[in-house]
Amino acid sequence: MGYQTIVRKYLKTLQEQYRNAANSGQYTAELSYRVPLDTMEKALAREFHPEEHIDVILEPATQGRAGRPDWRIHNQDTMGIYGYIEGKGLSNAPFDMAPYAAQIEKYLALGHKLIITDGIDFVFCMDKEREPKVISIISKDRMGARDWFTQPIDPRFEIYMREFFQNPSPQQVNEAKLVEMVAIRTRMLADDILEYADIPIEEAMNDDERDMIRLLQGMRELVYNHNDLKLRTNKVFADFTAQVIMFCLLYAHRVLCEPDDLPVEKERKIYAYIREDLSAGEALVPFRNIMLYLRDNADKSICINQRMDECIKFLSFVKMTEQQLLKPDYHQLFELFLSKYDAKSRFDFGAYYTPKVLADFVVRLTNYVVSQNFPGKSIHDDGNTIMDPCCGTGSFLEEIITQESGDSSYNLCGIEILPAPYMLANYRMAVLEKQRGKRKNAVKIILANTLCWKRRIICQKIFLDTTMKC
Repeated sequence: MGYQTIVRKYLKTLQEQYRNAANSGQYTAELSYRVPLDTMEKALAREFHPEEHIDVILEPATQGRAGRPDWRIHNQDTMGIYGYIEGKGLSNAPFDMAPYAAQIEKYLALGHKLIITDGIDFVFCMDKEREPKVISIISKDRMGARDWFTQPIDPRFEIYMREFFQNPSPQQVNEAKLVEMVAIRTRMLADDILEYADIPIEEAMNDDERDMIRLLQGMRELVYNHNDLKLRTNKVFADFTAQVIMFCLLYAHRVLCEPDDLPVEKERKIYAYIREDLSAGEALVPFRNIMLYLRDNADKSICINQRMDECIKFLSFVKMTEQQLLKPDYHQLFELFLSKYDAKSRFDFGAYYTPKVLADFVVRLTNYVVSQNFPGKSIHDDGNTIMDPCCGTGSFLEEIITQESGDSSYNLCGIEILPAPYMLANYRMAVLEKQRGKRKNAVKIILANTLCWKRRIICQKIFLDTTMKC
């Protein structure tokens, strides 16, 4: 069709809908150009990249208070995201970027390009290193003209639109960058959840908000099973839930996806993991219970699902090497997560982790003490139960397993209160199993507060009670 034809057709249709809406008395500024803009975006995607499969997805119109963009543009084959487009109310006044500064900063932090437009003015936010640029497709001084489509089109509009449809993000990242980007997404999800968690249901603006508030009320019952009464605040609930959701996705990406999987296959595996019913003996049971609750109770338009979908697209586009998958630095991963998510939680929960050399020494010393006091015995003997009540990312659990010379039937139990290290400990055990093969020992890691009185007898029951939801 050609670039000029596409843009002029857009201007003609936009002017018609704008005038019709205004003349009928049913004028809705923000929605008056949704259809013509959607048509132009799809036509430009085909014009600029006819050989690529680019999806232009119009997100649900009702976004509530969270202010997420109306369109997501991604590559159907690689799952790489070109960017997002947000529509605002059309007027003949110059576009004011100030009210949207926080939204722009958020999306650039995610590594995505963002366009905010009122239909005539387009604010191009391309990366963190450049100031947003306002380009008027035609001068707003000419909006009073009889035909908009005959007016001169700013040639910079084509340049910026072509750049927008180039190099879908994120690009291939290393392990540290991966965790950093997941942490940023986790922080944003937690902020969304906290915003809704603070709203009484009778103050909901619409049905979507009421559905979201009811959903969170149900999720509280699941989350509060893993915290003591002192931690039952909206902020702890939001932080906990966001970490559970995002680290469940990261776990699926790291454990289930292979280095050579295509992005589409990675996306399928991650979605399958969070949607399939629980199976006996699988890890991350509390994570999976929350994901299944979302599967059964959350409409796809709810903001939690939208954040999850974006993160899954991101993870699907990330390629990890075999070396990264099998030899991660767990301490560094969690340090990175804390620094980007909330460094204060380190002090709230004493989140400092054991160096490998110290864990190695303590396990060897313990085994030596056992052998000296109980000749011929070892911590790895059949029937033994070994517990780490604050296991963090699993340093001691890993050393206990790696220092075993045989293949004994002992029980290994770890307890951790924070979702992020809990996930990393489970991931660590999965990596060990890949490296060493399936062993006779039974390993269970529990998401719980060891100091809560209800958990005092937990390790007496954990390997006997198969119905326990840990």
